[in-house]
Amino acid sequence: MASDGVTDLAGGDILDVAEKIRKVDPSDMLGVLSSMPGQVRDAYSLPRPKLRIPRPASIVVLGMGGSAIGGDLLGACLLEKGGPQVIVNRDYDIPAFVDKNSVVFAVSYSGNTEETLSGFAQAKKRGCRIVTISSGGKLNELGEAAMHIALPKGLQPRAAVAWMLVPMLGVLEDMGVADVRTDVEEAAGMLEGMMKELAPSVPASKNLSKEVAAELHGTFPMIFSGPLMAPVAKRWRTQLNENSKMLAREDILPEMDHNDLVAWSEDPMAAHCAVILLRDDAEHPRVAMRMELTRKLGLDRARSVREVRSRGKGTLARLLSTMAVGDFSSVYLAVLRGVDPTPVRVIEKLKKQLAG
Repeated sequence: MASDGVTDLAGGDILDVAEKIRKVDPSDMLGVLSSMPGQVRDAYSLPRPKLRIPRPASIVVLGMGGSAIGGDLLGACLLEKGGPQVIVNRDYDIPAFVDKNSVVFAVSYSGNTEETLSGFAQAKKRGCRIVTISSGGKLNELGEAAMHIALPKGLQPRAAVAWMLVPMLGVLEDMGVADVRTDVEEAAGMLEGMMKELAPSVPASKNLSKEVAAELHGTFPMIFSGPLMAPVAKRWRTQLNENSKMLAREDILPEMDHNDLVAWSEDPMAAHCAVILLRDDAEHPRVAMRMELTRKLGLDRARSVREVRSRGKGTLARLLSTMAVGDFSSVYLAVLRGVDPTPVRVIEKLKKQLAG
């Protein structure tokens, strides 16, 4: 039996045993992840409100958890297109600058996220233009029917990111903020190819996400990126939290070189960490140089360091391709750890206690 726990007692790779995967993943989270290309295309085709207004002074996304990641990705997409800055509000209160000149997306897959509902009420009082996005719940009931985007039911919020992200891109495209049709089609096509590469039927020796899962198993994962890929680094971390049921951490360059690097060069805990560097061909050349120097001056003390590179030309394809590797890795890591990736019982327990 291998010391990393990847190989089972019979001598076969656990991640290549379909029965083992089905046993640990009875709700088929891997199957849900495999539907992402279709999610991207279908989400772009959802009926959506037409906002015939001038370029907004600000775009604000109200959301938490899996519902907020879409806002982070939206901001990254508009960053390269020269669109307005996107503020993702993960709080009960909205910023003071949000007013009638703001476009607000209130996003909650369940429609019942209390922080989002609180922000929605404040945005409505200030006369903001609000688009609600949910699969039902109070958000659907409180929002204007003509300004609501209805999502399919029955998914975990973290498995519905494309459903929540792409409609926002569509609304902004209709407003003339950004042209995204080509980006959506490229991203969907890119993901179709990746689903074949990352599928459970592909052996660990040829499956990037299985390789990553094996490297992260038994470690404290650290996910690092440049600014554009920061939302994806956060996504990797939260997927490891929820699917793999393990602690993880993310950080961003160049900022981490001004503090975190010192700990890497001296803390013996570095030997227990596995590092993932999310790389993008369009990253700033100085960030690329920092990645290499940071690796030599501190990250080389980690148990392992692996680069995962984005694919595609458009921002959306590059973001989602890198995200897909992390999503699949988190479920394969759950299999190695013997934990069901789907339930998040402690979050449900917290919600019940807050409600009580």
